[in-house]
Parts: sequence; structure tokens; C-alpha cells
Amino acid sequence: MVIDVRLVPEGHSRVEREAELAGYRGDLPPFLGPLQCCAELDRAGGVISVALRFDGEFEVECARCLKPVGVSVGGDLRLVLKEAPGRHGPAFDDEGVDFFFDAVDGSVDLGPALYDEIMIALPMMPLCSEGCAGAWVASDSAAGGGEREIDPRWAGLLRIAGNRSSDKV
Repeated sequence: MVIDVRLVPEGHSRVEREAELAGYRGDLPPFLGPLQCCAELDRAGGVISVALRFDGEFEVECARCLKPVGVSVGGDLRLVLKEAPGRHGPAFDDEGVDFFFDAVDGSVDLGPALYDEIMIALPMMPLCSEGCAGAWVASDSAAGGGEREIDPRWAGLLRIAGNRSSDKV
């Protein structure tokens, strides 16, 4: 989400728009719809406080069966933008300030902060349903083919796991 701070009036204002996050599309799961953002802005001179709410839906893989599943992601974010001549972009060295802007280039891209929050909000183990049994692989024995030889490299692991002590599956 890009905010043109030259258009932000003194006092309180509100901006609603869709965030493109074009520079991050390759690093995020596919979008299933637009990422909606609503920013409450409070400006006092060269400092702008931003309370940002975002909501969107992404397509991820179920952690058990690997089928695509839509996941809604949302969150709140608080940022401080500060005017500083000659400085522009994320602030890495100043406590209490998240982004700098100057009067020459008054657009501030909040994309890096949004990307971080989305990545934190995405579930680590998304499921298509609570009862998902996982991927099902047809075995030779299920198809009536009987037992088959195990690759000898797996035999030791199977013994450790206690699944089988024989060399047949």
C-alpha cells in the first residue's frame, strides 16, 4: 500500500484501498482476491501515525493432503512515518520510526511492513479440514499385488521405527 503523504491533511483522516504488493507476489502464496487495506492516519506536522488493518485471502496447500485451500488472513499494524529531508523508505536505525519521507518524494510504500505481517499471519500448517486424513497412496498390496520388496536403504529405518522387522511391506 502506497500513501502519498503530501495529500494527508493535519489531524485525522482515513484511506481505504487495495494493496498490490507487486514486488512481493513471487514470495507470497497466490492471492484469491484483492488485499483490502484501511489506514487511519493521524498527522501532527512531520509525523504521521498509521493504524493499518488488512484482510485478504490466499491459496495455500493443505499440510496433510497437499490440496489447494483458501486461507483468510488479516491483521492490524501500527506504523510511524516521519519527515526527514534526504531520507526516504524504511527506517532501520531509528527507534520509534518505521518509515521516512521527504517533501520531494512524498510517497511511502508500506509494502515491506505489510509483507512481514502477512507472512506472520499465514498459518504454518494449513488444513483443508480438521478431519483431513492426508494423502492416500495406493500400495501394491491394496491393489491385490501382495507384498513387495523394500529398498534395502529403508529397512534400517523401518526397524528403528518399529513398524516392521522384516524386509517385506
